[in-house]
This record gives sequence, structure tokens and C-alpha cells, in this order.
Amino acid sequence: MSNIRLHIPGVPHTITRPEFSNCAYAGKVLRFAPMMRSRGFEVYHYGIETSQSGANVDIELMTKAELNDLRIASYKHLHPEMNTESIQKRMADPTTFVGELSNWDTPIWVEFNKRLAVALKANYRSTKTDIFCMPLYRYSAVDNMDIVLVESGIGYDNPGTRFRIFESYAWMHKYMTSGDNYWFVVPNYFNVSEWPLSLIPKVDTVGFLGRICERKGCYEIVEIAKKFPNVRFVLCGQGDPKPFMTQPNIVYKPPITGTERGEFLGTLKAALAPSQFIEPFCGAAVEAQLCGTPVMAKDYGATTETIENFKTGLRCHTLMDYCYGIQMALDDKFDRKYIHDRAVALYDMYNVAKRYEYVFKCILDIHNGKNGWYSPDGHIELLNNT
Repeated sequence: MSNIRLHIPGVPHTITRPEFSNCAYAGKVLRFAPMMRSRGFEVYHYGIETSQSGANVDIELMTKAELNDLRIASYKHLHPEMNTESIQKRMADPTTFVGELSNWDTPIWVEFNKRLAVALKANYRSTKTDIFCMPLYRYSAVDNMDIVLVESGIGYDNPGTRFRIFESYAWMHKYMTSGDNYWFVVPNYFNVSEWPLSLIPKVDTVGFLGRICERKGCYEIVEIAKKFPNVRFVLCGQGDPKPFMTQPNIVYKPPITGTERGEFLGTLKAALAPSQFIEPFCGAAVEAQLCGTPVMAKDYGATTETIENFKTGLRCHTLMDYCYGIQMALDDKFDRKYIHDRAVALYDMYNVAKRYEYVFKCILDIHNGKNGWYSPDGHIELLNNT
């Protein structure tokens, strides 16, 4: 196993550090190397100065100062009407959505990929032994390179490679018009030490953690809050909360990162995730469950896979469904330890690591002389949790 080398780039407009963990993709890169090293893989990480990837080898593609300059240039590229002063103010605002610069043709992405291509050519050995894992699509550095390329956590639109790992079956089925043996599902993965079980949440507090916007269902939260005037509803995350601060029992909490996220979610009697779109995964819903907090969410998308109805939360269609679930939580009808234990079993990164190992071994069997689908080596026992 030590012969297999995984190459993982950082998300170019972020640094692989806990401070950027409110970006789901940066958070997954942060946990990827320790997770896969636990299974004996060798991991090379390519990122920005001060990255804390936990990889065997950390290759610095640019300094923090260069990142800062390129982020300013990227904002000017996307918003030519903005001057440097207004851009710096936007960058310093913690409510600004970190994914604003997730664009292939921005100066930061172009320069990152230029340097990544050089580093990959120096460190990628062979298609028989090495896999390049893309946390986002796409990295132009790999264009025209003879490498094994895997999209390693698809929760975005328009994936484009042969080998694909989706965050949920709901998201995979959105794109699958016919069967493909090398499209897989591996859920998001978490360092469970950052999400401690909380058996004593705050009295009468319900919360939301995520991007504060209409698409995430924040207007529905307003309607729910009207039904519980004596319950405190907390909106926490990036974005503008003003349109949703219409009820006296709704309060705003600025964005949080790292272990603060678990501390916050553990204080809640219930968490809300009423997204108005098919959620590819909805990490906040699982993070809440890791803390023992029940989640009320839409009955479609990935939350149909992550929430066990009436056990770890409620999958809802109507306003009264949400009210029923919240009242259950207020009345302590959910077993918070069961919620936590189930989430740990499913989403602890060291458990999920075996699912990635299965995928990577299956894919390499196509390239290492073992005849791909006909390979005599079976790996499916890795998925047996009994």
C-alpha cells in the first residue's frame, strides 16, 4: 500500500488551514491527508505557505503575500468596477462568501495551476502507482498530462472526468443517465474530535449554520421563528442577514471556523437546513448530528441519506412538519447520544477512509496491469463494517 501516492491540491483561493474550514472544499482538503495516511497511502499536498495539510510532503506553490496580491487581482478581474480599497475591505469582511473567487480564469487560479503543473511533473511517478485527486473541477494544470485523475468529492455542478466520487447518491443520480462502474459515492468526512457530543444544549435555542441567503432556506426559518416566539433562532454564517432579521427572536452570529463550529452546534436544541435546492451533501447537517443535535431539513437531496426520520431529525415538507420536529427537540424526544453515535459511525474520517481506499484500488486496477473490471483482486471487503 505504501507504493500508492495520492496528490491533492489546495483550493487556490484559500489556505489549507482551520481558518478556511467554512469552505467545505477547503475543509475536505484539510482532512484528506491524515485520513488517507491512516490507510497507508502516501500523500503529497500542493498549496499556500503556512498550510497545515498533514501530508507526507507539503509543496508550497506560493507565499501568503502572493496569495493576497492575486486575490486582489482576481477581484478586479471579476469586478472591474471595484478599486483596491473596496476590494481590501471586502476581503477583510468575515461575512464575505469565501467561494466568490472560485473561478477558473481568475489570476489566482491561473497562477496556481501554472505552478502546480511544474510541481506535478516533478513528483508524479506513474499511472500505475499515482492518483491526482481534484477537490474541485477543474484544475487546468493537469490538461494534456498522462495521469490518473479522480474528482474526489463532487458536490458541485458539471463534473467532467471519467473517474468520479460524489458526495451523495442524490447528487450522483442527478448526472447519471446510464450506469458507470467507475462513478462512486463517498460521503464527506470529519475529524470527530472537533464535534464533541453535547448532552446539555442551551434551553430553547434553534440554529442555522451556513451561507445566509434565500437559497439556503433562510426565509423559511423566518416563518418557523414566527411559530415559536419564545424560542431563540440563531443565523450563523457568511452572507447578509439583514433581509431575515424581521422577528425579535432571530439573532445573527458572525461566521465561525475550526472548533468554534462544533461548540456552537452543540449548544442548539435543534438545527435547521431548509435548503431550496438539491443539497449535494449539506455538511452542517452532519456536523450538527456529530454534536448530538437533531436536524430539521427538506425531504430531498443528500439529507434524505444523512437524516434518519424521527431518530436523528425530521425530513420536512410543510411549515407544520418543521414545527413538529422542533417541538420534539424542545421536549427532548431525540436521543442525542444515538444521533452522535450514528453520525460517528457513518462520517468519521477514519471510517470513511476505507471507502476511499476501495475506490482508489478499483481505479488503479485499470492502470496497473490487473485488467480493470476483470481484475482478480477484490476490494469490496473494505466496505464491510460488520
